Amino acid sequence: MEESFYAQHQLEALNLNNNVLDEMKESGSGKNDLELRSLLGCFLFSGDEVEKKIKVLSGGEKARVALAKTIVSKANFLLLDEPTNHLDIHSVDLLIEALNKYEGSIVLVSHDRYFISRIANKIWEIDHHKIREFKGSYAEWEDWKARKELAEAKEQKAKTVAAPVAEKKVQPETRVDNGTQRGAVDKELKKELQKHKNRFNQLEEKIATLNKKLTGLEADLASPEVYGDKNKFLATETAYKNVSAELKLANNEYETAFEKLMELESKITP
Repeated sequence: MEESFYAQHQLEALNLNNNVLDEMKESGSGKNDLELRSLLGCFLFSGDEVEKKIKVLSGGEKARVALAKTIVSKANFLLLDEPTNHLDIHSVDLLIEALNKYEGSIVLVSHDRYFISRIANKIWEIDHHKIREFKGSYAEWEDWKARKELAEAKEQKAKTVAAPVAEKKVQPETRVDNGTQRGAVDKELKKELQKHKNRFNQLEEKIATLNKKLTGLEADLASPEVYGDKNKFLATETAYKNVSAELKLANNEYETAFEKLMELESKITP
């Protein structure tokens, strides 16, 4: 097996005095200039842009060269460490397309949820210093993880037993008063819990809607009618970025709402 490795520091390994095409030739792929130019076109280097010196490229452009160089190698096994860093959304989509066409095996590490959801078909989770394998998509893993955490939280709540406290003699009026106060507290907690449940359900619906929008915009970006028209493409790409940002915020709020629900449920007297 021949492997190829891409990490963030690969950008520093590029020869600054080479131009883009010459750097690609050093990958050892054996491909001719035409084949390399064709691949570079998929990474947004077309025409005279392949003659640019590496030293004048931006961080994102260097990242695209390093990725193209990794993918074009003869390796049948790729190790990718945070490959989407320095890439804009369109470049990430191009990378996804290239990797989905790759016939070898890929192991990748990434914090980019969108990227993982479009690439991974097997998830490895590191939990308490052990690797646990999940055979399924990233979306399926997220759903399973949320259900697992909810079940564990409920189980923990059921097992929680109040520490025994020596009974003290108190006046009946005091006992009644404490019970009344506890009931009032529970009532307020249940009211707040219901409010957070409603918000949690709203967020689930919002996330589903945003994911649907994102899927539609992805299809538009891949449409010849859109990417062939510069104005349409820029407008669609802007819409995609906005929806992606909104989805990220909604996911963060969803996680916070979930934690709050667990906290409130644990406070209510069984």
